[in-house]
Amino acid sequence: MTTCFFVIGSYMNANFMQLARLPIEGESLQAHGVWQEHGGKGLNLGVGLHRLGVPVKMLLGVGNDDAGKAVSEVLKHEGMDTGAVIYLGAHSGYGVGFVGVRGENFLAAFQGANALVNAQHVQQHFADVTASDWVCAQFEAPQEAILAAFELARNNHAKTYLNPSPWRMPSREMLALTDVLVVNETEASLMFALPAAANWDASTWQQQLPGLVQQLALTCELLVVTLGVNGAVAYTNKGETHFQPAWPIVQLDATGAGDAFGCGLLWGWSQGLSLEQTLSFANACGALVASAQGVLVVLPDIARVENFRAANKLNKQPIS
Repeated sequence: MTTCFFVIGSYMNANFMQLARLPIEGESLQAHGVWQEHGGKGLNLGVGLHRLGVPVKMLLGVGNDDAGKAVSEVLKHEGMDTGAVIYLGAHSGYGVGFVGVRGENFLAAFQGANALVNAQHVQQHFADVTASDWVCAQFEAPQEAILAAFELARNNHAKTYLNPSPWRMPSREMLALTDVLVVNETEASLMFALPAAANWDASTWQQQLPGLVQQLALTCELLVVTLGVNGAVAYTNKGETHFQPAWPIVQLDATGAGDAFGCGLLWGWSQGLSLEQTLSFANACGALVASAQGVLVVLPDIARVENFRAANKLNKQPIS
């Protein structure tokens, strides 16, 4: 049986500069590389899932500008359904990023049309949402639209996935409607109100997650904390915890690696893989993006992920 996904997307016209190091306040640096691509956490999630071979319908707000028209053509070329791409306002989302030589980065974003997507737009695609097995969102999309979609999902026995990035604390209502929650280490520290100096290693995260989940009264079936080059830890509502090390790579640019991880996690979990296999596959998706420049152009398909896993031999059990 095919698993179908509905993604509350987001679009950013993404612009990057490569620097020898990241600048400090008030400093101007000479860039030695520049590139531009269609981006956005929601766009990455939708396209990444599509590349992994699952049906995806993506609600995507774009502006009445050249960037909005261009990304629509990109999605058509990708072979994706563009029936839920909606033109809102004058400007599409716009992002600027600086990337250092070790892949470190910082980003700034203007929401543009993304901020105009609302619950009414979700209702206009009621049939698509209720026909989906999974409804997925991230915080470049407005909370109103996410809540409307998650409520429809819950009422129709679909699963929900939330990546609350860029970070803001999810409301109790949204957490109660979330089945799979993925946060990075910084976001997890903020969510659980940990001391700024905690700086836990993976083993400590694995030991502490059950108590933290209980403390916050989380009801999601799967919580994942990504730790960058240190891998990922996860906790299920069945009391299972697991640490999965990162694949050894030369990191070129970490931008979008978390989005690719989410795609791999959703694919593995929705296919009924074990927690270990799911995290291994997700880590491989993230590693493939982090070891290359750009995001959309390098989001992998299953064959590329499998080839990467086989070549690195970190996990002996193949994906069936």
